[in-house]
Formats: sequence, C-alpha cells, structure tokens
Amino acid sequence: MPAILLEWLPLVVAVLAVVIAVVLVRRERKARQDLETKFAAAELLLKTARQQQESLTKQFHELRAGTMAMSNKMAILTRQQEELSERQGEMAMQDPDGRLYSRASKMVELGADVNELMEECDLPKAEAELLLRLQQRMHKGRR
Repeated sequence: MPAILLEWLPLVVAVLAVVIAVVLVRRERKARQDLETKFAAAELLLKTARQQQESLTKQFHELRAGTMAMSNKMAILTRQQEELSERQGEMAMQDPDGRLYSRASKMVELGADVNELMEECDLPKAEAELLLRLQQRMHKGRR
C-alpha cells in the first residue's frame, strides 16, 4: 500500500494544485470584474461631478456679471439722486416763499393754529386758514 500511495501521491497533489489554481483564477477574475465595475462607476461619478462644476462655474460667472452691472446701475442712480437733492436744495434756497410755506406746513403738522401761522410766517389770515384746512384734509385722507 505504501508503494501505491507513493505512486498516486504526485498525481493527487498535481490534481489538487490544479483545482486550487482554477479556484484562485476564478476568484481573481471575479475580483477584477468587481474592480472594473467600481472603476467605471467612479469614472461616471467623476464625469458627472465635472459637468456640475462647469455648470456651477458658468452660473457663478453669470451672477457675478449681473451683480457688477447692478452695482454700476446703483452707483449711477445714487449719483443722480445726489444731484437731484442738490438741485432741490438750490431751488429751495432760491424760492423764499416756498421755504415760508414749507415752514408753515410743518407748523400746522405740529399743531399750530391760524394766529401762530400769521405771526411766525407773516401770512395773511386767509392764506393761513387755507393752509390749515388743506393740511387737515390731507391728514384725514391719509387715515
């Protein structure tokens, strides 16, 4: 029996080695397929991320351009408003009667009566009464 065992032992070892090699090759192929699948998925994810990044970059540049245009427009409007305020101030200085009526109007808002308007603003009684009535009507209309 030892002679038969010695005779068949190399063959059994060789067959066993072939079976183990086949099993290992199959595992390696499956592992390689799994890695290739994961690699393809990672490439697709990277491609999608690049597309999103390009899209977001484009949107950012559009927003930046819009913001800069809006900022320039705001600067222009601010300058125009300042110029108008200056002109309004100059016109008020040139029109003393307008200042007088503005002062009288503010006095009415603060509760002045006809006599106070006549004394403080040098208005005739009819103008003081008219101004008082107009202010009262405007005040009622706001309510």
